[in-house]
Amino acid sequence: MMAAAIGLAWLNAPPLVITLIIIPLAGKAAYQINRVNQRQEEQCLKLLKDADSAVRGWQERWQNLQKEAEQTITVISRMRDGVVLLNQSYEILLLNPAANYLLNLGSGRVYKDRVFHEVVRIPDLTGAVDASSDGKGPQKLLVEVVIGDSIRPIKARVDRFPYAGNHNLLITLRDETEARRIEEIRREFVANISHEFKTPLAAIKGYAETVELAIKDDPKAAAYFLAQIQTQCQRLERLIADMMQLARAQSGRSQMRITDISLSQVIAEAINSNAPVAEANGIELIVDLPATDVVLKADHEAILTIANNLISNAIRYTPKDGEINVSYRLEETFCTLVVKDTGVGITASDQKRIFERFYRVEKSRSTDDGGTGIGLSVVKNLAEALGGEVTVNSQPGSGSTFEVRLPRGTNQGGPHQH
Repeated sequence: MMAAAIGLAWLNAPPLVITLIIIPLAGKAAYQINRVNQRQEEQCLKLLKDADSAVRGWQERWQNLQKEAEQTITVISRMRDGVVLLNQSYEILLLNPAANYLLNLGSGRVYKDRVFHEVVRIPDLTGAVDASSDGKGPQKLLVEVVIGDSIRPIKARVDRFPYAGNHNLLITLRDETEARRIEEIRREFVANISHEFKTPLAAIKGYAETVELAIKDDPKAAAYFLAQIQTQCQRLERLIADMMQLARAQSGRSQMRITDISLSQVIAEAINSNAPVAEANGIELIVDLPATDVVLKADHEAILTIANNLISNAIRYTPKDGEINVSYRLEETFCTLVVKDTGVGITASDQKRIFERFYRVEKSRSTDDGGTGIGLSVVKNLAEALGGEVTVNSQPGSGSTFEVRLPRGTNQGGPHQH
């Protein structure tokens, strides 16, 4: 009844009254609706901002992962050691260029997702992969890869490791060619040095026993054999000194004192040391230097050793009445020391080996001439350590010319000081 009365009164109310009642109600309703819409917009904006922030975060994480993956792939691709990654089905997940080269698989082919045993046909290596996959622990082995007429020794290791619930396999490969070469050099050096020491030591022992027997009955013979003992001792001293020079030369610049040095002064020192020997052998030493001195960025003792070894070597193989010419020529950034003789010369086959340790051009020649076979090897190593090189030009019977090309210093000198 009350509601009906209110409704009837509302219908009979004047329009002005109705308007005065509706306008405030409508305004309040509109205000409430506006606030609700505003809150909803704020919530939507917040959700959008949160979503945008989350997307940016995931994008940043993804970019970081991509960057790390690219860096890892770059590092692996540039490694000297070979790396091969397999899944539990032996399918290749990764095979870097070094592994491709070491296993001689051939370039321009795609091996990803292929079965390792189908790609690599080395029984020992595939057997090691099977053993590691079966849980028998890391497998270490040395395999030989046949490449034409040569063999490449490879040290391999196979490890199993868990990843994403599976057991992947990691194969690492290392080329042992250089290690074997160094070991061969070491064995050859030990054999050579043992032979070089054995000969004078055996002579000293024999002479000493003879002296002991002859010292009372034949004093002259005893004196002769004592002189021979002294000669052999001097030979040992030269050999040890040359070996020390070679060790210093092979250690590179780390054992050198690099300064600006006058090449003409070093040549003068070497000439003064070798002139008496040359004169005693009837050989003329000729020094032909430019009017302007040259400054080298080098080690004084190293350059002096190079000059001494080349000049003494020329004296040793130049007959009486021969000549040895010492000079140098200038280039823009280099200077070439030249030692030319009129000696016996060197064959083409010997020229390929004369810079090896203990190699002598004339195998049948007596070692009483004082040569140890190390001098030219010292020259080569010292020249390379100083950033230069040594070459030889020779014909049998027409003499030899040795040239050592060395870098010049920044401060060039003036005329020679005589």
